[in-house]
Amino acid sequence: MGSDNLEETLGEALRLLESAVHHHRRSALASASAELPVDGEAVAGWVARLVLRAERDVIWSLPEVTGEDHARLVGQTLAQLAGKGVRTRMLCPPAVIRGAAWQRSVGTVARLEVRVFEGVRQELVVVDGAAVIAPDASPGEPGGSRASMIQNSTVADMLHQLLCGMWDTAQRPMRPLSFEGGARGRVLREVLTLMAEGYKDDAAARKLGLSVRTYRRYVADIMRDLQVESRFQAGVRAVRAGLMESDPE
Repeated sequence: MGSDNLEETLGEALRLLESAVHHHRRSALASASAELPVDGEAVAGWVARLVLRAERDVIWSLPEVTGEDHARLVGQTLAQLAGKGVRTRMLCPPAVIRGAAWQRSVGTVARLEVRVFEGVRQELVVVDGAAVIAPDASPGEPGGSRASMIQNSTVADMLHQLLCGMWDTAQRPMRPLSFEGGARGRVLREVLTLMAEGYKDDAAARKLGLSVRTYRRYVADIMRDLQVESRFQAGVRAVRAGLMESDPE
């Protein structure tokens, strides 16, 4: 299956996922858990408290980080899970992991597994494959304004399998390129842009004020880090991973 067809299939799966969550929030069978957020507790804190009950495995789709406090809470939760030996996987759009708040908080968590997928729109956390925590996003409010805990085994298994399928097809973050700041990071993005535009090596090197040998070394580094065999593939993968955008503020 081609990459375009794969993304189309995953996009349809995400729409089905959102529909399932919407339906089961209103279904007595799925039951939003009786343990809803207590008075004055932010939904993000309630989610963190439930996630920390995990004993084996957490897979978490996170479409956005709303600010420093939200990122810090997510990072602290993930660090505690790592300390318990719980395998934790995060699925996020590329823009999330490029953000400064993420890099300062979540990005420092040891043993966290992260993959990027542009189509992540619904925040879901599947705990030990058996319970789904589903915050209802609300602009400007970390974690949304309300949340559900779906404990129906059929629904939990379906969503767990779907997130695992997304995980298997999502890309690993290109850390040497997407996280490296300063002059080298800027040059790498400029090289990527010229590669994608089809510049010859000598013309690209002149445009960037580099020797051809230095330019080719950058190209080799990029192709190694992106794990591709052609310059065209490097450009396509870099665009999809969001690596050719400007540095986060």
